[in-house]
Amino acid sequence: MGRERYIPLTDAELRRMEEEVLAKQKLVEIRQARIAKTLQSQRKESLLRILTKLCGENIHARWMVEAEMGMVKPVELVLHDLREAIQLATYVDEKRMDSNFSVDWYAYVEVKRLMEMLVSLDAISEAMEIAIHFVRQASRQLEYSDEGMMLEEIENSLQPVFEALENHEEAQRSAWASSMQAADLVGFICHAKLQEWVHPQIPK
Repeated sequence: MGRERYIPLTDAELRRMEEEVLAKQKLVEIRQARIAKTLQSQRKESLLRILTKLCGENIHARWMVEAEMGMVKPVELVLHDLREAIQLATYVDEKRMDSNFSVDWYAYVEVKRLMEMLVSLDAISEAMEIAIHFVRQASRQLEYSDEGMMLEEIENSLQPVFEALENHEEAQRSAWASSMQAADLVGFICHAKLQEWVHPQIPK
């Protein structure tokens, strides 16, 4: 079969597309202005009820509110929420293997934020354990994807744990790095750093 011939859009078609985009943006601005005006007229108790309901029904809204408010959570809740975010971030559409399937990029942002919170709570052992779980799930997603576009997000999400382990006890860190490599189904997530920790150089 021959390739389909590319037919460029005419000036009129391009202009119509631009007008449609501007029209949609205008509607978004109108909606946002009306929401802001309506919220300003509400009592505090009503706003609290609305926000609480929204956070309970929409996980992305909950993430945004918690991040904006700088809400600190106990370790047990952070771990629970991390597993939830990891499940959403590393979701694999098995019907679309070897393709650029849809990825919840906001979930990856939340994984990193919660990893940072876990480290800030000095829950290093818990962070090390869930990092292994994360690599196992994330590498499976990489394995199933076409171009592995989520690799940068995966490695960024792990950075808080790596930074916390820079001065960690060497034998324990080496064992963890080995477990991370074993969990990695593709074999290249944070490869250089993990390899360095698995096989530390002996000072001369």
